[in-house]
Amino acid sequence: MQAPIAPGTLLHDRYRLIGVAGQGKFGQTYLARDQKRLNELCVLKEFTPVNQDAAAVEALRQRFHQAVSELYELQHPQLPRLRVMIAQEQRLYWGRDYIEGKSYGVLLDERKAQGQGFAEAEVIQFLLKVLPVLTYLHNRDVVHRNISLHTLIWRQQDQLPVLINFGLVQELVVRLQLHPVDRREALGQWGYAPPEQFNGKVDATSDLYALAVVAIALLAGDGPEALYNSQTRQLEWESRVKVQPKLAQILRQMLHPQPKKRIASAAQVTQLLEPLLPTATATPVAIGPVASTTAVTAAPATTDQADDPKLRPAQPPRRRVRPKRKGDSDPRASAAMAVGLLMLVAAVAWKVVPHKPPGAKPNAPSVATNSPAPANAPAPDASTAPSTPAPVNSTDQAALRERRRQLNIDFPFFTALVDAAFYSQYPQRRSQPLSDPEQARLQAEWTAIASSTMDKLATLKPETRSKLGHYTRANYDQWLAALGESGAKNSQRLDALADSRFFQLFPDQKGKPLNPRTFGQVWYAIAEEQLSAAKAQPPAVPPPPATGDRPGGNRSL
Repeated sequence: MQAPIAPGTLLHDRYRLIGVAGQGKFGQTYLARDQKRLNELCVLKEFTPVNQDAAAVEALRQRFHQAVSELYELQHPQLPRLRVMIAQEQRLYWGRDYIEGKSYGVLLDERKAQGQGFAEAEVIQFLLKVLPVLTYLHNRDVVHRNISLHTLIWRQQDQLPVLINFGLVQELVVRLQLHPVDRREALGQWGYAPPEQFNGKVDATSDLYALAVVAIALLAGDGPEALYNSQTRQLEWESRVKVQPKLAQILRQMLHPQPKKRIASAAQVTQLLEPLLPTATATPVAIGPVASTTAVTAAPATTDQADDPKLRPAQPPRRRVRPKRKGDSDPRASAAMAVGLLMLVAAVAWKVVPHKPPGAKPNAPSVATNSPAPANAPAPDASTAPSTPAPVNSTDQAALRERRRQLNIDFPFFTALVDAAFYSQYPQRRSQPLSDPEQARLQAEWTAIASSTMDKLATLKPETRSKLGHYTRANYDQWLAALGESGAKNSQRLDALADSRFFQLFPDQKGKPLNPRTFGQVWYAIAEEQLSAAKAQPPAVPPPPATGDRPGGNRSL
């Protein structure tokens, strides 16, 4: 990653940088003043194209400008004014108006710090204020595709919600390689994006689905990762909030997994919501004490939430940065990751590489297949039943979530890894329903495995730990090149070092094929950490074809 540009720098003979506002997955964000518009504040998103040739950068700028031309034509008071992309010193900058206010994610954090969610009347009013801008967009065949608590800004000036960060822009960043970001990031935000969006299909109801998730998060006082049920693959929210039956019915219909069965348009949702205001309660919903012991610090009212709910002007980046590199395949993973009601229990149902026979390095996916979806399980056999763990309380759950954040471990990856460990230990629990007491006991068992797994991941270096969930075969090929072994299927030096440490952490994985989305990611992280040690060893004689249980040789994870 290139170093941030110093404050005071003048870009394009027009934009005077004030400082770094934050760092997101899709590039660095600066706050600047437009000297040709009376020094008004604006936000500049910086991209570093993969191809650094000056002519190529200019060509990318023109292609981007043409692709988003429809966005430049949008004129609505709840959309920031977009500015032309500029190119300077092999970097691209795309500007938009600065919005003085807070994201709804920050507003929700403030309510949670008080032990409250949003009142029913507040959420209805919020929806009625957002729906007009969606109607405007959809009437022009524009789907936002990126609605969440963090892309809706409460504007201080008029207290209206403003939509930022179109999904189209993220798609172009990936497709044109404007920035080294994993292509999976452009598919949609997990928890907010509807199922069809992960298959590249969107329509107006896709935005309505995401908006319903935002409304439910405001009512429940929790984001989607804390509300998702891994067994039903749906948000479990109705037991968490008290709203009138008609509002619950509207939200359920907006959240229907089949687009054709959702409410068809934003205008129709508006018509259904307007009669509910006189009967809606205006009392904020109590959500209990804040789970985390860490104080919630809300962003000041003068903060523009460019990409992150906690971005602050003229300060260093506060948000964790995911690794930025191009993958070697198009995973198009259809994600369904989850936390069980009130605890961090989850299961991931996405398209992964089929497991292959023992003997080879994690490989690029060639055929995507649906992995077995987590399901309720049968009562355990006496010979395999674990002893009953102590009940998991909310403090334990909150501590687990907080530690994952502190260790900078990707949420979808972590839940998938723990699921893999759990079902590897208890494979019979995939198929049959459980009674409520049995389910509670197994949730406690899952949490115990999660805690143990997190202890193991904590032994990794922070820089490799942050990349878990994003490694690909292309990374391993780069390490082979660094070892002078380009074109080889594996490296005896690197594999031996990585195997040794990996099987110390996960001895139960010996002899098993490693899924590239779960245990294979940990192996990759360890391999990257062992690269320097492998370089220090003399080249080895090429090994015979691998037949053992290690993730080297000719085996694909």
